[in-house]
Amino acid sequence: MTGITYWVVRHAEREDNISHEWRKHSNLKSDNSPLSKRGQGQADEVGVRFEKVHLDHVIVSPFDRCLETATRILKDKNVPIKVEPGLVEALYLCENPPGYESLQVLKEKYPLVDTEYEPIMPWKLPKEGFGDDACTSRVQRTLDGIAEKFPGTTILLVSHGAPIGAIHEILTGNWKYVGQATVSKFVESSPGKFKKELSSDASHLSDKSNLRPW
Repeated sequence: MTGITYWVVRHAEREDNISHEWRKHSNLKSDNSPLSKRGQGQADEVGVRFEKVHLDHVIVSPFDRCLETATRILKDKNVPIKVEPGLVEALYLCENPPGYESLQVLKEKYPLVDTEYEPIMPWKLPKEGFGDDACTSRVQRTLDGIAEKFPGTTILLVSHGAPIGAIHEILTGNWKYVGQATVSKFVESSPGKFKKELSSDASHLSDKSNLRPW
């Protein structure tokens, strides 16, 4: 049986990376910055890279920066977006509770959202400790659940810096921070064992400067 292939993309540049005034023009919570103009362009470039990549499932953090990144990657691909709270940023970096919006609101903003998907982790996440690696057990549960639901498929995950660091550690044994709008790829070579084919690859980006890996 063919194993799972994970393509993993970190969201593109956020508006709050470049402007401390962004909330004057937005109703989003302080931890839910949308993409900047540069970030939108980065996400479009990731989309060009994925034009000919077959994806069975697309599973995305509920924060706007990830959903916008995923939507721009998919463009005309008719692949639904499964919103997964298990892929949110490390909770110590978020508001309490995290400031992502309800599934109904997200569906209105991002039409590809699949309202029938039952997420691995609950919409109201359990508490975590302090530090980037505090999300690792939650990400482990999420990956285990995804593997059980969708064995042998090709999956795009769109998430954040700390969870993607945790994905590297869980699948390869080594934590790694990746840049914004970069691509990593892991292929299951035998049951539960993964080969890292790409990590924080930015070859698709026209401007590779200041990708903020941490």
